[in-house]
Amino acid sequence: MKQFYTKITCFTIALLVSGLSTVNPLFGQDSLATGLSNWTIFLDPGHAQTENMGLYNYSEAQKVLRVGLYLRDMLIQQTDIEAVYMARTTDSQQIGLTERINYANSLGADFYYSIHSDAGGPTANSTLMLWGGWRNNGQSIEKTPNGGKKMGDLMDTDLTASMRIPRRGGYFDRVFYQGNVNTHSNQWPYLAVNRQSSMPSVLSEAGFHTNPTQQMRNLNAEWKKLEAQSAFWSILAYHEIPRPDVGIVTGFIRNQENQELLNGATITIGDKTYTTDTFESLFSQYTSNPDQLRNGFYYIEDLTPNSEVQVIVSAPNFYSDTVQVTVNPQFFTFVDVSLVSTEPPYVVASNPGNGTSQYDPINPVEIEFSRAIKVASIENQISITPALDFTYQLVNQRFLRITIDSLNFLQEISITLGENIEDLYNHKFDGNKDGVSGGEYTFNFTVRSEDITPPQVVAAFPAEDQKKVNRKTYVSFMFDEGVDPATVTNETIKITKVSDDSEVAVSIHHYTINNRSVIQAYPIEPLEATTEYYGWLMPGVADIYGNARDNVSITVFETESNIYTYQTIDNFNSGVTNWWQTTASGSNLGIVGGETFNGAESTITNPKTGSTGAFFLSYGWELGAGSYLTRNYLPPGAAQNTVRFNSEKVLEAYVFGDNSGNRIRFMARDGSNQLEGSPWYTIDWIGWKLIQWDLTTVPPVAWVNGDGILNGSSYTDSFQMTYTNGAAATGRVVIDDFRVATKISEVSIHDPDSEIPNRVRLSQNYPNPFNPTTTISFALPESMAATLGVYDLLGRRVAILANGDYAAGNHTVTFDASQMSSGVYIYRLSTQLGVQTGKMMLVK
Repeated sequence: MKQFYTKITCFTIALLVSGLSTVNPLFGQDSLATGLSNWTIFLDPGHAQTENMGLYNYSEAQKVLRVGLYLRDMLIQQTDIEAVYMARTTDSQQIGLTERINYANSLGADFYYSIHSDAGGPTANSTLMLWGGWRNNGQSIEKTPNGGKKMGDLMDTDLTASMRIPRRGGYFDRVFYQGNVNTHSNQWPYLAVNRQSSMPSVLSEAGFHTNPTQQMRNLNAEWKKLEAQSAFWSILAYHEIPRPDVGIVTGFIRNQENQELLNGATITIGDKTYTTDTFESLFSQYTSNPDQLRNGFYYIEDLTPNSEVQVIVSAPNFYSDTVQVTVNPQFFTFVDVSLVSTEPPYVVASNPGNGTSQYDPINPVEIEFSRAIKVASIENQISITPALDFTYQLVNQRFLRITIDSLNFLQEISITLGENIEDLYNHKFDGNKDGVSGGEYTFNFTVRSEDITPPQVVAAFPAEDQKKVNRKTYVSFMFDEGVDPATVTNETIKITKVSDDSEVAVSIHHYTINNRSVIQAYPIEPLEATTEYYGWLMPGVADIYGNARDNVSITVFETESNIYTYQTIDNFNSGVTNWWQTTASGSNLGIVGGETFNGAESTITNPKTGSTGAFFLSYGWELGAGSYLTRNYLPPGAAQNTVRFNSEKVLEAYVFGDNSGNRIRFMARDGSNQLEGSPWYTIDWIGWKLIQWDLTTVPPVAWVNGDGILNGSSYTDSFQMTYTNGAAATGRVVIDDFRVATKISEVSIHDPDSEIPNRVRLSQNYPNPFNPTTTISFALPESMAATLGVYDLLGRRVAILANGDYAAGNHTVTFDASQMSSGVYIYRLSTQLGVQTGKMMLVK
């Protein structure tokens, strides 16, 4: 590191002593801004390498380094400054914060400027200035030596006006982080750059690298120059040095109809031109999607101040425009231009698409136009074959919705839009999408066949014969289609104890996500330990077409012996506090910014606990990115992290799934400050599911600096999600009742695992399936009473095959089902040592 610092110092001296610095063409050597010959500044571009990753895999560290380099060059080339020092000058350097500050102090720099951008939710975007200070007896005290507040106030004005985004203002740093109290307990600056530096200092936050619009601008080189130019002016004002004349015209180019920023627009002023960024020129470095990124930004400098200039703007497939402006001699000249497209309107997409063979008539037909359409021009321009009555509606001037009456199953339909449809600028419809007005648009589809199949169960929870199920479980049946809510009642799912048919009191809940439904039954009280239960899905559930189930689905499971005590980390009933916005973490990879965020949920909450609030995670993946991660971070100092856990605990949360196939996991920070994660849980369910990380049996997965061992007292780092090939690209999950569980063993007097398998044996019937008879065998270790009964799937007993006192040994009985209907039947052996069950199928 010493070698690096020496190199920078020598480089700076060489520039200043040898006169090698270049001069801005607007200023000759005699036109340098003077007054800084005895002043030095230390520029500290925050972080290093690719730290604090923002959207589109472009980090805060990369962005602020280039702002700092531009500012350094401006100060050297346009002023008589004594020296400009920089903490780092390349992306490869890794220099710690304390090391930077110590270096600035050793140089005796006159000012310390820490350059940053901010992080938060996808809609947040603002400037912020922080200088060292605190509160004492109702007064705000600035650190000594003073100067940070003066510089910060100037930057607050200049940077906010330059970036044209909202401002949060400037603050004494301890006031910003700990509130405007009468007296702070710590009478020194909050931030290290302000606390440890021995000179006046300020930290700036120039917009949010987690805001999609802002980050698309951050990718542009001249945008970073704009930020540096603003800081340059603030430094001059700090020294009361007059601002040299400015000759910069800048702004944004948009599509007038939808205000979308335009790629590839060319801006010409005299002999100078600038073309806004395109996928080929810039954005291909950050995305594989050619339509994802656009900033429409241009920046033309070295113009003559106070001159009248023409700003000529053109773009492919748009009418050119010209704006006459006077170049502002004291600030940026902002010229934003909106262009009108020359393209005639055409159909972007239709639903159903052309050739669709399974159109569901319950949905309207929707056609999307490329441009806003005149409502009046649609009249008499829609024809349907065969001739059917229909109504239509134009939504947001671009989406045509057609509702057709009296469609028949398997009917073939053709819809044609006429060529006289017009957009708002009188362009005629381009029906065949050849770039020229004229021609009709036709698409064909076939109405689906009649749905006569009731909803089918595709998954049940607990799974058939699942053992060691949590006693606070629920019973869940997921279907292959949506279920009519009116057919879901309090009797739809029943939970009964195998041993005595007693029914468990439950509450029923129904959810539909992505055209699939789930029905869940939650026991009012915990189930008994080490006990077998049936979960029954009763007849009557129907789809939206009225197809009702007339059979029963059943799952049988056994509860575990443990009960748990709980310590809540966060139940979210009071909202979502302390958790960072998803995009605020610098660890995210392969996300779409506008679709990835988190927040409070009050509609979908955990019915098991009577919750009133939950935590939602929305996500969007940029397919093709290669690596994918969202990190919903909880900082170490959060109140929730007073709850600690170790390898003797169980970490658990209820997760409302979207059946997306993506994955979620817990991430912990242990007593060695290492990051250790749970296994990934594939979200293959709809509705609520309890996910548990049993730290007593499931080892951690190392992440970043982890070693796969949970050492000492640990706490929450984050919830993380990742994309799985073939999974949904967008979605939303909900988390509730995040807590630490402690196991307490409780063994039931009826423990089939420990007693019956070793003493009473019930054999599988043979043959199975059968018609009309089958044999069932059982073995007793000693003389005892035994009952062997047969039950249908409604839980009704249909036969008793054995009932009385039996000697020790093997016993065989025959079940004659000649008078019974085909179907699945349950046989159940009950003794004083417990109950065993089996299934058999009668086929006639």
